Order: sequence, then structure tokens, then C-alpha cells
Amino acid sequence: MKIEEIFTFENLVAAHKACRLSKQHKRGTIMFEIELGRNVTNLVKQLTNKTYRLSPYRSFTIYDPKKRLIEALPYKDRVVLMCFCQHSVAPRLERHLIYDNAASRKEKGTHFAVDRLHSFMRKLYIKNKTNRIYFLKCDIRKYFQSINHEILLEQLAKVGFSADEMWFLRMIIESHGSIGLPLGNQTSQWFALLYLNGMDRLIKERLRMLYYVRYMDDFVILSEDKSKLQLCKQQIDEYVKGLKLSLNQKTQIGLLSDGIDFLGFNHKLSATEKIIKSLRGSAKSRQRKYLKAIRHYYLNDVLDDEYIDVRLASYRGHLKGTKNWLHICNRLTSLKHEKRRTKKLLQNNKLYDILGV
Repeated sequence: MKIEEIFTFENLVAAHKACRLSKQHKRGTIMFEIELGRNVTNLVKQLTNKTYRLSPYRSFTIYDPKKRLIEALPYKDRVVLMCFCQHSVAPRLERHLIYDNAASRKEKGTHFAVDRLHSFMRKLYIKNKTNRIYFLKCDIRKYFQSINHEILLEQLAKVGFSADEMWFLRMIIESHGSIGLPLGNQTSQWFALLYLNGMDRLIKERLRMLYYVRYMDDFVILSEDKSKLQLCKQQIDEYVKGLKLSLNQKTQIGLLSDGIDFLGFNHKLSATEKIIKSLRGSAKSRQRKYLKAIRHYYLNDVLDDEYIDVRLASYRGHLKGTKNWLHICNRLTSLKHEKRRTKKLLQNNKLYDILGV
């Protein structure tokens, strides 16, 4: 596609509407929207003339679930990347990715990846009549920070992007130094999906491993044959080295009867085919701290009932099917009763003071 076909006025306005979801209160969104017509017109001109350049990144650190450096672009640049992903990157790459590549794709995500893992566990149990099934769990060391730009650009060129699209792709990739991708860009998610696509094909098509699912750089293979998984691990290690990557210390082979950590949960296959899904230890610790903080701010009227209801709905979606959901639900709902009791005691104490009791 040509640049002028991707970055039309209508496409950029639609991308703005998608970007502003849950961001309406942010200063960058408000300032862009005040002069929406002029801002979009300027972007169309700059992109058509190929004079457009990304603004400097804003860096900040998050610590949940672990320490990460996030590099975010200003709002107008996020609108441009959203538009490019919607009309160029996503339609093109979707045709090249395997079905079990679960991250950042429409109608997929963490729930899809977990459901696929559980379906594979059940199929293998039915096939072998035992829970003595092995898993190979792999993780890439510092994945986003280690992606090689030249290898990535070669992969993108093979996908079939036009010269105009490759100009824009190169500009995005090279805006972040000589190596690695920024965690804050939407394009980075798609590039990360494609970068290991050759490994996906190796596992599914050459090694013939049917029970495989990947969520970004976190992936799992199941088999009743431990030696097959050892061969897979060796082949995968060699392949990722060719991409200037390496497997980290989390990579392991184990038994499903002992449980496997995947996407924040521990998944264990019992001797009766039952799959027990629970929060892993580090996640439980974080949830305890988070609930303690919510309790403090709620009882001090910093948070309201609406916030508690939103948190309950969020936890219901995230912890669906786990044994931890009921405990957290009870903790949050009991806060409302605790607050009512506290208010009643305060009112009674004030009444006693007035009466001089």
C-alpha cells in the first residue's frame, strides 16, 4: 500500500478515537482533540511528503509484576502508529502468524493462551490415560531489548510490504537506537510476534509438535515423550541464537502433575484429569499487598464503592476458574461492611460527645 492510502484523514481520525479510549482525561489527548482537524491535516501532509518524524520517547519505570522500563511516545505519534497497525501491519502479519501465537491479536490474549494449554493437557490425558505428561517451558532473556534491527527488517521485507511501508517501518525501528524495541509502542508488539515466527514454524512444521502455544516470548510445548522435548529444547536454543537471542534460566522440562507456571498462574494436571489453576506464589504476594492498599484508601475515603465494584469485575475476569477468586471476592465485599460499621461507630461516638456521655 502507498502511504497516502494508509494515512487518510478518515483513518487517522478513527485511530484517534481508538487511542483515546480510557485516555480522555489525559492532557495529551485533550490538547490533540482541541484542534483535531488541524492536527490530523498536518499529520496527513507530513506523512504524504515523508517529512514526518517520531517525537522523543518519554521513559518511566513500572514495578508490577516486575521492574520494566517503558518508553512512550507523545499522543499524536501513538495515533499515527495505531493507524499504521490497523491498516497495514495487522492485516499483513495476521496471514503469516500461526494460530497458537496468542499475544496482542484480535480475539486472542492471555485467556485464549491458557484455554489452549488446558485443552492440550486434556487431550494428552485422554490419549495416554495418565497425568505423567511432560512440558517444556521456555522464556527468552530480555526479549524486547535484544531484538536485532537488521534481522527484523529482513523479516518484514519478506512479508511483502511496499517501499512506502518499508520506509515507515525502518523509521519506527531505527528511532530506538541500534538494538531492541521500546515496550510502549503498539508496533513493537507486532514486531515481537513476527520475530519468532520462524521458531513457531520450526516447532509446529519441522519438529511436528502439536501441543504448542506461545504468548510473546513465553511459550510451552507438551508431550508424553521427554526425549522429544529435550530435542526441541536443543533445536530452539540453536534457532534463537541465530536471531541474536538466548533462553533464560526459567527454561525447564517438567511434569504436568507437578504444575507448570504460565502467564501468572500455576496449572496442574491431577490423576483424575482435573486441571487445578491457581495464582503462583509471587502473584499471591502482590495481590495481598494490593488488597491491603485498597483497604487503607477505601476506609479513608480516597476510593469509593464504584472503584471496589470495578476491581471486583476485573478480578472476576482475571481469576476466572481459579480457587483464589472466592477469597479475593470475600476480601473486597467485606470492605463495604467494614466501612459501614466504622461509620456507624463514628456517628455513635459523635452523638455521645454531644450528649456528654
